[in-house]
Amino acid sequence: MRIASYHIPHETERRLDTLVGRIEAHPGDMIAPGEFEAAQQPVDLRAVLKTLPDGLSETDFAGILKLALLTECATETYGAAFRERAVRFEAPWLGRFNDRVWVPDELTHHTPYRTMLLSMGFSAAELDRAIREVQQANYIHAGGDSPVHVTTFGIVQEYLTDNWHGLIADLLRRAAPEAAYMATRIKRRETLHTVWYRDMVALQVEGNPRLLPFVAEALVGFQMPGNQLAPQFQSQVARWMPSMGADFERITRDLVRYIHGAMGDAATTGRLLMSIATEKDITLGPVSPRVLEAAVNRLGGPGYGLLGEALLERVGLSYMFRAHPDRQDRAYALYSRPYERVRALLRSWVARQIDLRIGTPAASGALSVSADA
Repeated sequence: MRIASYHIPHETERRLDTLVGRIEAHPGDMIAPGEFEAAQQPVDLRAVLKTLPDGLSETDFAGILKLALLTECATETYGAAFRERAVRFEAPWLGRFNDRVWVPDELTHHTPYRTMLLSMGFSAAELDRAIREVQQANYIHAGGDSPVHVTTFGIVQEYLTDNWHGLIADLLRRAAPEAAYMATRIKRRETLHTVWYRDMVALQVEGNPRLLPFVAEALVGFQMPGNQLAPQFQSQVARWMPSMGADFERITRDLVRYIHGAMGDAATTGRLLMSIATEKDITLGPVSPRVLEAAVNRLGGPGYGLLGEALLERVGLSYMFRAHPDRQDRAYALYSRPYERVRALLRSWVARQIDLRIGTPAASGALSVSADA
């Protein structure tokens, strides 16, 4: 890892500090420590077992809930890893967000799943023993160490966790609405966390565009914590997700949308795509990353913009780069038509070369960009 190269201007540090201050002042509808207690008594998941979709057994359903329980109960472990990196890189804004917002918010997220599993007949002693084992495990944070690595990890981790809680809520909604409400409450908090991490990445990249390779490293090296802390359940996610109703195209599209939002424009998104291709030594069609990078560098911004637009087109987000209506005057239209026709042909060709795979999101979470030969 090239951690010694991390640097952001003082103005960017000030803006990040201001952002965290706003989040602290207005964190939204945080879950109070005792909020779920009133909803715990009526929870009975026996009725849910009769409504499970094809492909999910009672054992599978218990594993789905245990994965949520065990990965969420390790909040303080993750918080310690992020805190250490905030101190090492002299990023007090990241430390404040971690200690005053993220950790206190996340500490409540495992408790409903313990209640749900108790209602299924699991003993408190068994569940508490599993929780202690996970909390005492040696968690090794993957995906890089600098603040931009950590916050990029946060985008993907929080979004995939958001999606997981949403899938659980869908399983619960018909037969156990009280339990579905708790899962949905957690999901909404994870959505906010994703947005906050996106904004942090955006400010860092805007302040120092040379951090793009770090963003690429974080995306390529991403792993869900459950791979370490609950591998017996995490390894089953690829089998569970289709039966849970997961929409892999939507998941991929949402992640690209969040990452593009952090990059700010199509050219920067294109530079990131090039960094990922270089990091993984991926060809785009018949072109090697080195040759492609040399060609795109000659074109500069327009070349990288074409790559970024191709990525967005590939996942159905082409509306994000369409020309603004104010620019559609007669003179611009006469000038742009031939150019845009050629550009559209090139963009579509490049888009067809990109095979953007999310794989099994909740299993590995690695954002994998490859290409068709």
